[in-house]
Formats: sequence, C-alpha cells, structure tokens
Amino acid sequence: MPAVETHHYWLPVPDRTGFAWKRHAFRSRRWGGRTADTSVCNVQCPMARPSELDWFQDPTSQDCTSILLDEQTP
Repeated sequence: MPAVETHHYWLPVPDRTGFAWKRHAFRSRRWGGRTADTSVCNVQCPMARPSELDWFQDPTSQDCTSILLDEQTP
C-alpha cells in the first residue's frame, strides 16, 4: 500500500459550473498554481486563485475533513 502524503492544504475551488465554490483539501504542502488537482475526497477540481470572500463564504468539504480525521486515528 502506498504511503499517504502527510501534508495537505485547503483551497476554495469552483465546481464544474464555476458558480459554486467549496473548500477542499489537497495532498501537498501548497497549491503551486496547478490548474487542476484531485482532492483528498477524490473530486477532480479546477483550481483558481480564490478571493478573500471565497475563504470566508465557501463551505468546507465534510468528506475531506472526515478522511483527514480518520487518517489521524491510530
């Protein structure tokens, strides 16, 4: 079984319509400007630089949160 990346970052990303945003976690130390990536909860996400409002208004992916919490449990 491959090792799980221990670092992650959160980023608000648009859905496929571009109108709704949600904060997802990604397995890396930081974004780095990629145009797309797969979230911790296995959702293909287009990436864009979020505004300050995106960070404030957008809900957090509960699936990403649950997976990351489960990985911390011994």
